[in-house]
Amino acid sequence: MISAGYDAALGDEKGDMDITPACYAHLLNSLSGFAQGKVAVILEGGYCLKSLAEGAALTLRALLDDPCPNLEPLGAPSDSITETILNCIYEHRPYWNCYKFQDVACDGIQSPLRLHKPKAEFKFDGDPKQEVYATRDCYPIQDEAFVKLCDERLDKLRASTTLMSPPHKVCLVYNELMLKHKNITDPVHPEQPARISSIFEKHKEFGLIDRVHLLESRIATAEELGLVHTESHIQSVLDLDELTPRQLMEKGKGYESVYLHPSTRDSAYLAAGCLLEVVDSVLNGESAHGVAIIRPPGHHAEQDEPCGFCIFNNVSVAAKYALESHGLSRVLILDWDVHHGNGTQRMFYNDPRVLYISVHRYDHGTFFPHSKDAGPHSVGEGKGEGYNVNIAWNKKGMSDPEYIAAFQQVILPIAYQFDPQLVLVSAGYDACVNDPLGGCKVSPEAYAHFTHWLKSLAQGRIILALEGGYNISSISYAMTLCTKALLGDPLPLLESDLDINSSAVSAIKETISCHTRYWSCLKFLVALPETNLLHGDYSPLDLVMTKLNLNEPDISDSTPDKALVNEEMFMVTPLPDCPHTPLIAPVPETGIDVNAPCTDCHSQPENWVCLTCYQVRCGRYIEEHAMLHGVSTEHPLALSFADLSVWCYVCEAYVDNHKLYEAKNAAHRSKFGEALVWSYGPRLC
Repeated sequence: MISAGYDAALGDEKGDMDITPACYAHLLNSLSGFAQGKVAVILEGGYCLKSLAEGAALTLRALLDDPCPNLEPLGAPSDSITETILNCIYEHRPYWNCYKFQDVACDGIQSPLRLHKPKAEFKFDGDPKQEVYATRDCYPIQDEAFVKLCDERLDKLRASTTLMSPPHKVCLVYNELMLKHKNITDPVHPEQPARISSIFEKHKEFGLIDRVHLLESRIATAEELGLVHTESHIQSVLDLDELTPRQLMEKGKGYESVYLHPSTRDSAYLAAGCLLEVVDSVLNGESAHGVAIIRPPGHHAEQDEPCGFCIFNNVSVAAKYALESHGLSRVLILDWDVHHGNGTQRMFYNDPRVLYISVHRYDHGTFFPHSKDAGPHSVGEGKGEGYNVNIAWNKKGMSDPEYIAAFQQVILPIAYQFDPQLVLVSAGYDACVNDPLGGCKVSPEAYAHFTHWLKSLAQGRIILALEGGYNISSISYAMTLCTKALLGDPLPLLESDLDINSSAVSAIKETISCHTRYWSCLKFLVALPETNLLHGDYSPLDLVMTKLNLNEPDISDSTPDKALVNEEMFMVTPLPDCPHTPLIAPVPETGIDVNAPCTDCHSQPENWVCLTCYQVRCGRYIEEHAMLHGVSTEHPLALSFADLSVWCYVCEAYVDNHKLYEAKNAAHRSKFGEALVWSYGPRLC
């Protein structure tokens, strides 16, 4: 049940927010996969009639499973909402297994990530408190210029919103000629003809063939294949029908995990051509979505040779065809096959027009195709840097929770920011339960949910092309459920309360870490305190790290922070002396400014001042510039602006000695406006 208030929409005087009407369709689509589609949208607020009407209408279209309209380009999430989301995660982390993607900063464990410390504070800069509050005419007044600006923007958004729905919901292509490609010497080879015939029969069993638009098959031309493959490779496949069975067998041995058959050429040309037919149907507006039940698969095939059961790289051909023949500028390839698509990655590694995201088993480079290129640090190169995303599992057995987390944490945020015009899925089902090669446990039902989430991208222009998957029962059911999802059928329920594998959490965090510099949506990889700062459950480390709010007009003498600085509260036992105190320099005549930013990154939270050169730099939970400065300059002692403690980087310990009083007193005067209490016994003359 959705309490559908539209007063956060653009132009609403009460909400004073900036959500476009199209966004509500995307929000609804993300929820409609739950509860087997049983969704009730109940109107609440909304007082800008134009944005209310548009938002409600687009919500209704989403309920009717019409394609979601495009959103305006998405920038980085604001600092305010980032803080809000992290605070929410922090509070709900004990109750929900999904909130495991922020480090935990606790005693004795140092995280390299920035520390986000939630705090509950009330900021009020308005009129004095009133006894009675007005309920009418009390909202900010929108001047005529603002109203006109909102009105014009809503008109432009409305004019640019595509409301056309293609005549066919889903197109599908399949041809029995692709059954002829088979392994003569090994009739139980996992890449067998029954893979596609069983999928097609399962579609019939579910009554889907009568509901989809069946396309005519065709072969790909040499020119189309040449968009990604070398001329020598294309000619080599073309010449296969001239070889004897024994010659074919010997030629196949020259490749990595490839078998050849007298009908391999025809099947491979047909597989690529059939997928191009689906691309044409979707991009020409004839069909909203597409499904290609094709073989041999393609994502391992390199530019110049077959590889890993694959002859031509079908999806790569389709992506380049969409760019060159249909004039697209942004194509997303999502590869959920359990094996890394080495061929696809290499073909677009320096091309920013194609975002390649692969979620696969990696096992530290030992899983097929046995390459370190499948790791998370392979991010693309040249203009394509940042457009290659590998989510690499290092253990077998990954199941629904891990794949759902990969979608929610990485795939969907990056895909939304990329804003593709077409989504091509290398739909391998060898991560599905009981697959003889994959070793994972993804349920067939989960693939339907993955498909549903992707439908909100690219105005619904999503195409599934079969790759791997070698348990006939699993792949038949899984791909059939994906087609049902594209048709808008209610999604089956998934098993709940399954914990996320810790190895998967690490893999996802590593991918995020590699891509934060390229995608501003990935702002949430931080460290959160272990204890509950918002409910008084403070650990010694949390108290030592607590920041002060210097904007308060009146600082009480009894505040915990000030008491800690004055040593009325004793949290950590520092060294009484260290051999490096002779390196302490006199305080500059200008004193110490505890509000000074980091010299290197200009951040203000968690800053330290070097007690040798008095340069200010940030602490370990920001960018570690203070520590790096201490190591590079051999200036070992630094003073924290948070609690005025002093740390020695050589002794790796806190230090407190009367020799530090001058510096600590200068910082205390800057922080509190008064001298630091002397606590070192009788003063020495």
